[in-house]
Amino acid sequence: MAPHLAQIVAKANVSSLSLIGLAKNVGKTTTTNHLLASLLAQGLYRASELALTSLGLDGEAVDALTGLPKPRYVPQPGMLVATTAELLRLAENEGVQVERLQQLPGRTALGPVVLARIIEPGRVIIAGPTLLRDLRSALDKMQEFGARLSIVDGAINRLGAASPEITDACILCTGASAAATPALVARRTAGILSQLTIKQTPWIQAHKNYASQARLLMFCPHDAGETIAVYSGLTEPMSEAAWIVTQMGAYNHPVFILNGALSEELAKALLAHLSTSPSYARGLLTIKNATKILCHISTLQKLEGKGLQVQALQSINILALTINPYTPEYACTSQQLMDALLEELPAQHPPAIDVVSGLYSS
Repeated sequence: MAPHLAQIVAKANVSSLSLIGLAKNVGKTTTTNHLLASLLAQGLYRASELALTSLGLDGEAVDALTGLPKPRYVPQPGMLVATTAELLRLAENEGVQVERLQQLPGRTALGPVVLARIIEPGRVIIAGPTLLRDLRSALDKMQEFGARLSIVDGAINRLGAASPEITDACILCTGASAAATPALVARRTAGILSQLTIKQTPWIQAHKNYASQARLLMFCPHDAGETIAVYSGLTEPMSEAAWIVTQMGAYNHPVFILNGALSEELAKALLAHLSTSPSYARGLLTIKNATKILCHISTLQKLEGKGLQVQALQSINILALTINPYTPEYACTSQQLMDALLEELPAQHPPAIDVVSGLYSS
């Protein structure tokens, strides 16, 4: 029998979990509701041990962009929620009873975020912190108030909530609405999965020793790290790329530490410079984690083909991949979407689950 999503999450023994959606209407809210209900129904958690927030606005009745009806959150008595004071008042007007516990740091476009405990259940719109540092603070506060598992409904196309600095693990949500055909959905999903699971660097200690020195620097592991060079030029993609490729030609397999994002602009500048570099030039570019990659997976593959591999200091723990076959754009069944995904996903991939139909593939 296929393991239930709730069992996968409970077995992982994480304190915080993000749901990352590849597009609108891929089923993040449905997955969250299913997970919360299943964790309670199976006795894996008590309601007082669960907390819910969002990196953005979630749980509204109608999607603000598409006009389509959306599933709503109905947190159970005892659960913690972090949403705005105004949305709590709106929920109370519809019969929900809450205990306000504390105002949290940071603000949203809808006002301050409040941590509250549900007393009498009902529909609640969740609008949590919009900045990652405020989200991390909210998760810490939830834990202080007894949450063993805090769930973050991530904002569309924002991978930041999956960062190991923010949450311990994530669920990747994909669906037919992510592209024009199931095959294209599968290709895009596989690409994002590959990006999020890039190889972890072996130079973890060196990264910790040197990373605070500059935005961009290089060391040479083959001389016991004695050669260290710090980039001091303009913070501009073409200049940074030129410096990296120059060091690759001058040193034996240098390792670069980039504090910040690997943007599409920087990646393309690297490709341009690498096209004229010596064929023997090799190097390794390390970033903090895969959420710092802002370029397409195909660009990463081209960089590696040119001699520059990208690795991450921190790996991202992806517990499962959930699928939603519904889209108003074309007809698609759960099985069709699953079959397309299995054509593109690597042999070793997280369990893929349709939480509505129960379709499962490991």
